[in-house]
Amino acid sequence: MSIAVGLFCYAVVVAIVAPRVLPRLTRHGQVPHLGVVAWLTLMASVLGSWGVAVAIAVADAAHTWLHADRLVITGLHEAEVIATGHAGLAAQAALLVVTGALAILAVVLGVRLTRLQLRMRMRAREHAEALRLTGRRVHRHAVADLVLLDSEERAAYCVAGSPNVVVVTSGAVAALGDSELAAVLAHEHAHLLRRHPLLLAVTRGLAATFPHLRLFTDGAREVARLLEMCADDAAVRRHGRASLLSGLLALSGVAPAGALAASGADVVARAERLVAPRDPRLRRTRMGLLTGIGVAVMGPLLIIGSASGLLICLM
Repeated sequence: MSIAVGLFCYAVVVAIVAPRVLPRLTRHGQVPHLGVVAWLTLMASVLGSWGVAVAIAVADAAHTWLHADRLVITGLHEAEVIATGHAGLAAQAALLVVTGALAILAVVLGVRLTRLQLRMRMRAREHAEALRLTGRRVHRHAVADLVLLDSEERAAYCVAGSPNVVVVTSGAVAALGDSELAAVLAHEHAHLLRRHPLLLAVTRGLAATFPHLRLFTDGAREVARLLEMCADDAAVRRHGRASLLSGLLALSGVAPAGALAASGADVVARAERLVAPRDPRLRRTRMGLLTGIGVAVMGPLLIIGSASGLLICLM
């Protein structure tokens, strides 16, 4: 039981502290790919810790219910007393009810998240198919079909489907030069190559499933912003800063929900980032993000290892 309590407390602390600390490290986009990894690792660590804690609690409750005469060495004497019935049948029943409720809640949230993911994926595929029907395919790329959409609005965005689709409007083509258009398309191809739509769908699904937890709501917004910066960096490596910068500023259209657009996620801040000199705080930011990732990865393992070692010594 001590492992379950430790994991639950660890996850609560991370869920509270992370959204207060991480944005300070990722705000300026010094190392956007590392920022994405940090956010996703902490989210996975919290969810995994809660899931393992519930599983251990259910297993302990089932064990003590079937073997109430045995003293379960858990490291927490109070939990032992309640779980084994020495504090009274009412306390033992209450513990089992709470454990069962947590297990049911975990299942309900898991089902809800899965349904959201499936619904978002289906909508993306339907949108991609509709774009191929309403637009004009002008090029078939290994990553995605390039579809030209007749619209005066200047926009470029990508939609994950089967196959993927990169959409550019006629207004954007008229406003962009050849190098600018190439840089914008490279930005969208980077999104698809690195499966950014999938990551975005996962984080948005978690935010919708846990709307009152800032780790997931703030994390979804931060990950979306950092993914745009990652795609910016990929385009800059191929076509240079000037082409991408002028291309971003020339676009004004807003992408549909669920799509990743070159003109999305605070273009002004991204433009300032592209022209800003190398920040001397880069090393400190990188170390802070790596520390956060290390805590997320090692924290649950240390709790499980310490509690398991204590149990072995007591036995």
